[in-house]
Amino acid sequence: MGRAEGPQVGRFERVVLPHLSAGFTLAMYLTGNKADAEDAVQEAVLRAVRYFSTLRDEDARAWFLTIVRRVCFSAYRTDRPLGTDTISIDAVGPQLVDHHEQPDLAAERLQVQQRVRAAVDQLPPLLREAIVLRELQSCSYAEVAAVTEVPIGTVMSRLSRARARLADLLHDVVDFGDAV
Repeated sequence: MGRAEGPQVGRFERVVLPHLSAGFTLAMYLTGNKADAEDAVQEAVLRAVRYFSTLRDEDARAWFLTIVRRVCFSAYRTDRPLGTDTISIDAVGPQLVDHHEQPDLAAERLQVQQRVRAAVDQLPPLLREAIVLRELQSCSYAEVAAVTEVPIGTVMSRLSRARARLADLLHDVVDFGDAV
């Protein structure tokens, strides 16, 4: 960016860069491996710089995640089964360790987390992205709709189907009660 664009650099760093981790998490679930996810986020940042003038407000999360999603769907086959290079949810953010937790309980919790991650990985890409955006990224329904470029009703339908499939896959691990 040129000298005249200096204030824009600061604004970009302030409003877009905080969402890199969210972009990486989404890219991991859409591409299925760390190298493709890193490449996708790098390409998304380049596109975000190029089209930064199109951002109309200071909330860039949905805008940036939309770019990440488009890169993943256009540059990488996101319909293939996820490979063994999948990174865990915990690996993309800080891990909280309770040193007072009993080893057997910690092992059981880890096993449940692994089963949940494996179940999310089994979802079709459109359902997987909806559940990742809503439950892992804490996006609102409106933000998920904006990122995925579908109506809120479609988001709600995808989330309902994703949750139902997860409940089927995890019925022996998690008690969903009457929720599903």
